[in-house]
Amino acid sequence: MIFLQDEEARQFHTSNTAIALGKFDGIHLGHQMLLSSMLNEKRKGRTTVVFTFGNSPSKVLSGANQKVIYTSEEKAYYFEKLGVDVLLEYPFTKEFASISPEEFARDCLRDQLGVRSIYVGEDFRFGKGRSGNVGVLKELGQQYLFEVHELAKKTLHGKVISSTAIRDMLESKFHVANEMLGNPYFVYSPVVHGMHMGHTIGYPTINQELSSNKLTPSPGVYASRVTIGDTVYQAISNLGVKPTVVDSHHVGLETYILDFTGDLYGQYLKTELLFYIRPEEKFKNTEELKRQIADDIQMMLENS
Repeated sequence: MIFLQDEEARQFHTSNTAIALGKFDGIHLGHQMLLSSMLNEKRKGRTTVVFTFGNSPSKVLSGANQKVIYTSEEKAYYFEKLGVDVLLEYPFTKEFASISPEEFARDCLRDQLGVRSIYVGEDFRFGKGRSGNVGVLKELGQQYLFEVHELAKKTLHGKVISSTAIRDMLESKFHVANEMLGNPYFVYSPVVHGMHMGHTIGYPTINQELSSNKLTPSPGVYASRVTIGDTVYQAISNLGVKPTVVDSHHVGLETYILDFTGDLYGQYLKTELLFYIRPEEKFKNTEELKRQIADDIQMMLENS
């Protein structure tokens, strides 16, 4: 997959494309339905493109800083696994925000990306002041010779699936957030050196740093699984600050992988959080911690 950001994305040119437009934070069940429809265009010989923004439009326009469910690297990993050909993280600037819907359709979609088919959600808005909607896009499609496919919102348990809904559920109802995501919430980042305490108590762990811009569920211990190469391993993960062994306010992810030994430092790994086991705790000593880890593993195995 070609992954281009900022100025490289703005300068990229291609032709005969099918394009999915949107923010795609979380890549939830609704997004997956849209992307699946777009990817079917490969059978027509078209290049499949996801067009999104690397920076937050709301931050540029209003200064609001909203954390993301998945980082740019995590979304790129996900899209590549789906089979997307090109991921463009276009730079959202005040200048870009000022262009009209027609300018965007003509200059960007038609001239730069050679679009033949576009996939959007029913609430898609674009152009200066969000003045363009799906109806406007369809009119521009007739003018510039591209098809527009509008996909309706997807619901779960009577509630519309959206990135906003998932954000609301991540801390309070993690299992519902995972249902809406369609796949377990995950972290995709390199393995870094920790304090190596796990080796001393018989549970060697991997440590992954989390982007300060990444939205996380409640701190605590989770049943998890880790993908290493083509193999998926059962695991348990502590999301938080490790209060028993270090006095820190930096949130990280520490994971014990069952039935695995080896050096993973520097490797990018996908760690999925399956379900919540218990809150993060501070134990009196490492012996108490060791006994609790054994209990956590048993809980994970019994409920997997």
